[in-house]
Amino acid sequence: MKTNTNYTDRLSILRASDHFRDWRTVDDERVCVLCDRQFTGREVVIATAGKEVHLHCPTHNCKSGVHQWVYPGNPLLSDATYQDWWQALGSSTHVLRGDGASGPSPQPI
Repeated sequence: MKTNTNYTDRLSILRASDHFRDWRTVDDERVCVLCDRQFTGREVVIATAGKEVHLHCPTHNCKSGVHQWVYPGNPLLSDATYQDWWQALGSSTHVLRGDGASGPSPQPI
C-alpha cells in the first residue's frame, strides 16, 4: 500500500530504509540505474506491507529500490567510463584512456 507522509516522517523513513546512501533532506537527489531517472526524496514511492516499509523508484513500472540508486554525477554513469570500464580488466600492455590517449594498463600489486 502506498503511503502519504509529511516532510519529517518522509526524511526519517528515507534515512532508516536506505542503508547505502545518506539523506540530508528530502530534496537530495538520486538516479535510478535501471530506468536512468533522476528524482528527489520527495518523489520516492514509500509503500508498506504490514509493518515493513519499502522504497521504490517513482518511475511508473520501475521496481528498483535503494540498492539500485546512485548519487547524481556518479562516475559509473559517465558514458566514457561506461564504455571503457572493461579495459581495466584487460591484460594488454596499453589501453586507450577516456581522454583518447594511450597509456599503460593497470597492473596488479
